[in-house]
Amino acid sequence: MKKINQRNYFVVIDDSEEMWTAVKFAVKRAKLTKSNLTTISFIENISDGMLLTSSTEKILDKEQITNEKTKHKEVHEFIYEKAKIKAKAEIFKISEIDNFINFLNSYSSNSTIILATSKDIGKPGPLIDKLIYEKGNSLHCPLVIINGNLEDKEIEKII
Repeated sequence: MKKINQRNYFVVIDDSEEMWTAVKFAVKRAKLTKSNLTTISFIENISDGMLLTSSTEKILDKEQITNEKTKHKEVHEFIYEKAKIKAKAEIFKISEIDNFINFLNSYSSNSTIILATSKDIGKPGPLIDKLIYEKGNSLHCPLVIINGNLEDKEIEKII
């Protein structure tokens, strides 16, 4: 697989408040280093434990993807407003985490994935756990975990 050498930041977005901390950090880093920025999100595999036809599953997946695209659009508007960066978007099935890791590994080590910890539970969320403990050896892209409780002025100090 050919490696892509341009510097890239990948930020995982979801419905959490902490996600915005990761987005702000990624925007600052991408702007400072003149890098590409891609938002990443995940859809659930709705059919787990259900007997659905493939066409029904595709309809449910399509609905989830439409919802994710709306979320990406909101984040992309924020990114463009803050840094004039046109971000890209990628959506993966959480049940197919290896596809996500292969996608990340197709980029050079100049690329970084950014996630935020949860404010409520005081520990990494399920995606962070999966990437570190289950798939850590197969991930070749550096992983930055931002404290979800950071305020904007604290993000500025890190950058």
